[in-house]
Amino acid sequence: MYKIAMIGAGSPGFSYAIAEGLVDSEVFSDSTFVLMDIDKKRLDASEEKIQRLIKAKKSGLKVISTTSRKKVLEGADFIVTSCEINRVPFWIQDIEIPEKYGVYQLVGENGGPGGQIHALRNITLFMDICRDIREICPGAWLMNFTNPMSFLCTYFQQYSGVKAIGFCHQVHGSFGVIAEMLGMQPGDLQVITGGVNHFNWLLDIRKKNSRESFLEEFLRQIRKSIYWKKNFKNIPHQKFTLQVLEVFGTYPVGYDDHIVEYLPFFYEKEEWQKMGYNSVKYHLKAFLKSQENKGIRGELKIEKPPFPRDLTHRYYKESPVEVMESLLTNRLLYLDAVNTLNNGSIPNLPADAIVDIPAVVVGGRVRGIYVGALPEGCAELCRRQITIHRLVVEAAVKGDRNLALQAMCLDPYIKSITQAKNILNEYLKIYRKYLPQFFK
Repeated sequence: MYKIAMIGAGSPGFSYAIAEGLVDSEVFSDSTFVLMDIDKKRLDASEEKIQRLIKAKKSGLKVISTTSRKKVLEGADFIVTSCEINRVPFWIQDIEIPEKYGVYQLVGENGGPGGQIHALRNITLFMDICRDIREICPGAWLMNFTNPMSFLCTYFQQYSGVKAIGFCHQVHGSFGVIAEMLGMQPGDLQVITGGVNHFNWLLDIRKKNSRESFLEEFLRQIRKSIYWKKNFKNIPHQKFTLQVLEVFGTYPVGYDDHIVEYLPFFYEKEEWQKMGYNSVKYHLKAFLKSQENKGIRGELKIEKPPFPRDLTHRYYKESPVEVMESLLTNRLLYLDAVNTLNNGSIPNLPADAIVDIPAVVVGGRVRGIYVGALPEGCAELCRRQITIHRLVVEAAVKGDRNLALQAMCLDPYIKSITQAKNILNEYLKIYRKYLPQFFK
């Protein structure tokens, strides 16, 4: 019998998705799923929902909950993490603080100044989590879904002392949606991509059950498609994606709102509204207001988009339970994207960098496959981000303000050292409680 722990289980949707995989698994049929969150009300709601699933499926899975992080780790074989501190209000601040100094971010979650302070907070949070794992369940696997993924996986690899895998559905999920946009079914397109998380580049694409490359035909189809020529409400924007393809000759994966975090040449702020773009902060503020009106805290809800047509389609399921099974049974598993050590998979990126690449799970570990070199312009854009990831991680571990300033100066959004200093100083002041290492 195995024990699967989940930190941040107060998200009923995501914890339920993990539970679905566990109840359908022969390997975990008599295991224990332990939910942990500091919000008892949301935690209870998650447990109640999962208990109903277990009863309906007549599963032998046991589920219990706790608000104690140390207790949830006792005897754990796997730890799933999807946790943040004060996520939505802080995300809004991460965007608005740089605006005071002339830096505007469409998203500000994984890249740009917002991505950097997000990383500093969450690395600091995970320093404590990883310390507890080393002390309480040192052999356990950490399976992380918390963003910003590349920063956190760089920390896990260099400093954490734990076995960790970084999961993101960006490549897999986006190509399910793209297939639907082109009149196909999710799963009809099989891809080879490489880069850093939320900033991958398409190196090859095949149609299911075909040995012939579909790349040229794919590029021809998207150049004709209305979904790449025009932005529509509640459909992933890809107009800027198409322009990046025309400039660099390689398709950037993951929609405009992902790739824009890493690029210094997005549209001017004055162009955003007329082109159908708006900062995510307005959506986040609307969400907070709706929750205040209801007097509750809840999930971030959005209007149902036309794609995916069926979000319950098996293609869109998350894969951590399959990875757990493969690690335990040595059953070969292929993943079209996972965050892991480069180790030569992309030869013109650093070998010790964390990259987002296809991989196989075999022999008790995740092993990236060789995808080949990126075109030089694409590689250079990724190299800058890899350097920023490393500097931010080292700054967080050492509490080094100068390293944090170097990272801020290197960010493509920053145009002057004055901007960098002002933004970093205000970030550290506002988030002092969550970044104590910078105030020793």
